[in-house]
Amino acid sequence: MAFRRFFAAIAAGAVVLLTSCGTLGYSVVLWNNAELQLQDGQLVRVFIKSNISHVYVIALPDGRRAEIPLWQLTEPASKGAAKRKAAQFAEFAHTYASVKLDGLPVRVEAVNTSRQVYRLRQSEVIRVLYKGVGQAVTNGQGDMEGEWLRVLTSGGTEGWCFSHNLELFRADDASAMDGRERESGGETTDTTLLLVQQKTWYPESFQGMIQTKHIDPEKMNDRYQFVMDAEQQRVSITLEGTSLAWTYTGIGKGADGAYQFAGTPVTMRVRGDDEISVQYAGADGRLKAQTFVALTEDIGLLVQEETERREKELEHVRLFGPSFASSNYGRLRFLDDGTFSWSGYQLLVPTIIAQGTQGSGTVYVKYFVSNALKNSYDGILTFRFSNMAKEVHFLYKLTDDGLRLEDASRAQIANGVVTARGTSPLVMFFSHGTGN
Repeated sequence: MAFRRFFAAIAAGAVVLLTSCGTLGYSVVLWNNAELQLQDGQLVRVFIKSNISHVYVIALPDGRRAEIPLWQLTEPASKGAAKRKAAQFAEFAHTYASVKLDGLPVRVEAVNTSRQVYRLRQSEVIRVLYKGVGQAVTNGQGDMEGEWLRVLTSGGTEGWCFSHNLELFRADDASAMDGRERESGGETTDTTLLLVQQKTWYPESFQGMIQTKHIDPEKMNDRYQFVMDAEQQRVSITLEGTSLAWTYTGIGKGADGAYQFAGTPVTMRVRGDDEISVQYAGADGRLKAQTFVALTEDIGLLVQEETERREKELEHVRLFGPSFASSNYGRLRFLDDGTFSWSGYQLLVPTIIAQGTQGSGTVYVKYFVSNALKNSYDGILTFRFSNMAKEVHFLYKLTDDGLRLEDASRAQIANGVVTARGTSPLVMFFSHGTGN
């Protein structure tokens, strides 16, 4: 039961390493996690690492298991090695810093000319891990006061930062953590929260589909969002198969920089201008984590365009026929309403088509083919026979003489893309034919 949620991730390529006793190792908590009652420097037992969800599954002090973002823990190791790592952080235990200068760089090495890996924002809160020996920093009049510190940002970036423009404080000093700006009327407002409210937040997977131009209309739905409604004091999460909403009584900001929606199991971390991480309790009560991103694209339009593209692709196949015939595999006809009829396919039973299946159903375009396969195939067609539960997939190629179909039941498909053919697949050729 405890691992049920991760079986799909394992099949999709998540990194899962287990020893014979079911433990990946031990890690040191790098950032306070108020929701899970974890403090930096604490050792935790790690069971699973998922590179897809970007989380570890750990044991909490009360025995429960929970997901925690990868960046909040050190790489799992033996218990002894984890204790030695914790000792390295001991001098700056529970120590954070508020940034005093906008654009302050975080560098690869403790050298002022080293490559920058991150630019900090004014009032941004970072974690201080330990200090190091580095090159002196000068301002033209002499060496500046300060020291090189190994730091961690709330987005998981680690590097070296000179302390001159950092204000260090302990995690229990809440006044340094509020990140608020004073307005003229004496009121305070959290500008970060205002920015979150003003943007529309979609699952991180949408960004990947847009970048690769592999839009999946079933998974990219403009209703899938994280919504923070300050007027109604309500937060909601809608994902594929999930629709949850909570009413909160207030918003607090913890020592770890996370926003806690009081009266709810929801915690939000702002990782950048266009990325947030939300931890929440699912319908089953288990803690989950989801990254959301702010997008400028019109999601509904992208889905509409992809749906139309798929319809045009299928129509192109139909117009190329619409009837195709094979002496071995029967007669296949594509109809103008998205259905098909297929007779004489007995040689495909039961290895590809189930016994007793009727020779009709719907046909559609569901997957993409990778660039590496585009020279050999025009695409992939999915057939759903009217009384067969399982879909049947065929890579296809339109030729001068007809239609070539290749069984794709064992093809490798990842994130909606056929990346490799199956081993020794059945290949069928259908010539242009007539008849019903």
